[in-house]
This record gives sequence, C-alpha cells and structure tokens, in this order.
Amino acid sequence: MLLILTCIFIVLLSACGNINSEKKDVSSNNKLKVYTTAFAFQSFTDQIGGKYVDVDSIYPPGADMHSFEPTQKEMINIAKSDLFIYSNEEMDPVAKKIARSINNDNLKLPVAAHLSHHDLIANHEEHDEHDLHDEHDNHDHHEGHDHGEQDPHVWLDPVLNKKFAKVIKNDLIEKDPKHKTYYTRNYNHLIKDIDEIDNEMKRITQHPKRDTVVISHDSIGYLANRYQFNQRGVSGMNNEEPSQRELMNIVQNIDKTKQPYVLYEQNITSKVTDVIQKESNTTPLKFHNMATLSKEEVKDKQITYQSLMKENMKSLNRALNQ
Repeated sequence: MLLILTCIFIVLLSACGNINSEKKDVSSNNKLKVYTTAFAFQSFTDQIGGKYVDVDSIYPPGADMHSFEPTQKEMINIAKSDLFIYSNEEMDPVAKKIARSINNDNLKLPVAAHLSHHDLIANHEEHDEHDLHDEHDNHDHHEGHDHGEQDPHVWLDPVLNKKFAKVIKNDLIEKDPKHKTYYTRNYNHLIKDIDEIDNEMKRITQHPKRDTVVISHDSIGYLANRYQFNQRGVSGMNNEEPSQRELMNIVQNIDKTKQPYVLYEQNITSKVTDVIQKESNTTPLKFHNMATLSKEEVKDKQITYQSLMKENMKSLNRALNQ
C-alpha cells in the first residue's frame, strides 16, 4: 500500500512539474507564482517582479533552514508554481529534494548553479589556534559539518547577489517578455542599492581595528571572505548546538581574545546566546542572516534585503571598528 501511495505522489509531482511550461500572459490579476528558499531570494524576486509576481519563501516564520522539511502538500504546491528559486543542489539539500521532485527544468532556477569554484569559497574552514573551540571540541563542529562542502549562506555576499539578481531578472523576462522594461527598471534599482551596500562594506573593512567577528553560527563566510575579515562561529555551519562543556570553552576563549562583541542571529536558539551573555564580558549585537524572517518581521512588508543589510552593517562596523 505504501509503495502504491509513493508512486501516486511521484506521478502527481511529475504532472505538476509539466504545468505552466509555456510562456503565460501575466497581468496584475494573473501573476507569476514563485517560491524561493532564503528570504534574500524572495526579496530580490519581489523587488524585480513587483506587481507581476506573487512570491513566498518555502520556510515558515522563524524556521531553521538547516532542519526544515517540507510536507508533501508544500512540495506539490511548489511544483504547481511557475518558478522555484534556490541557490543550488549541492549547498541546499532541502532545495535538492524539492527540485528533484519537479519534472520540468523550466520551473527550477538554481541561481548559484553556474558560479565558479572561486566564487563559492568561504572562509569557514580557516579556523586556527585562535578559534573559539579548543582543538578537541573543534573537531566535532568543523570537520565535515557543511552542506556538500559548501557554505549555504551565499546570499550574504553583495557581489554574488548582483549575479543572482541578474539570473532572476532574466528568467522573469523569459517567462513574461511583455513586461521586460518593467522588470529591467526594477532590477537596475536593486543593483544600485546592492552597489551601495558593497561600497559601505568596503569602507567598514578598509582599516579595521579588529580582524575577527564572533557570531552565533558560521553564516558569514562569504561576507568575511569578500571583505577580508575572519568569522568565528559559536556553533557550526549547520547550527549544531554546543554542549555545556563546549559553551564554557567558548566563553573562556572569548574572554582570552578580549572580543568585546558577539553577533547573535535572529533564528538562533536562546540557550547558547543566554549563556554567553551571562558568562562573558561581551556586548550583544544583532545580525540577520536573511535565511528566514521571524513571525513579527513577516507582518512588516517594508522589510527588504537592503533594510536588513543596513542594520547588519551597523553591527559589523561596531564589531570590527569600535
């Protein structure tokens, strides 16, 4: 019986994957339905597509992208849409599972699929004797803890984001050529904003007082690699929660290296952050990894990649320069 149900489900997804393969006449009442993984991709698509696109992230508010599993109903809905946007299958196992259930390649848009190996190098492997974990405990957190040997948080690099935005813009135009001018104009506005973020990051990191940022988990490898500073994650890239002993080692190393600030992300468990704030002499700073929004943030339609990144840069500036 289970085998029969499984076969039926696969057939349904395959059938759904063939829906909407032709260009469709998109008007304000007949929008392109798009699903994305990370909020950053949702924000880019929403800004470029504007009134001709209805876009949602597959993650519910506050979800942990590292442990999220879509339901069969959610996977069918994604397969029935006009477009599914994600980084690539190597760095995102959830997206890989969804993409492989969609039979029509025209509905899948892996924006990081054609980046070079050089583009995808993040410094999350550059831990040395100054790491926050001692050598023994560090082994568990940093050996083979990533997604297919690639950091999934690729959308935090502004330079790469310009490439992702271009891929999204081109695909929307291909599916809806009638509104090419509209999509191109919106894309140009977005690129202008991303260029300003890139310039501000260059300014912040030009002559930093410190070369290291301590953050709740290994999420800013691309950002650190792009602007030549180091990240030190309290937990690993997949947000593995450290043990009590590891937490104490982390606190001791933070104090030893005299780090004045620790960045805490919006979707990280409070257990880790509470202990560090209580036991170490550090000031907490907020950092939004833009994987998912909180329940409160989802209600705020004014939140964009740009608005979140501006706040992130304030925290990075304090951590590196103040």
